[in-house]
Amino acid sequence: TCKVNFPDPNKLHYFQLTVIPDEGYYQGGKFQFEVEVPDAYNMVPPKVKCLTRIWHPNITETGEICL
Repeated sequence: TCKVNFPDPNKLHYFQLTVIPDEGYYQGGKFQFEVEVPDAYNMVPPKVKCLTRIWHPNITETGEICL
């Protein structure tokens, strides 16, 4: 299950995403992400940060996504 929240309806390039997995290892968890899509999107990737403290090999201790 995913929910999207736009804190400022005038800034559609910035939103918060909440993911609540229905199955798998993270089932029952609630994970919040902050997403900012730059004006140069398509040439520059979106910035995504995990706001929930989690252990995952692709998420740093401060929430940056490393792919």
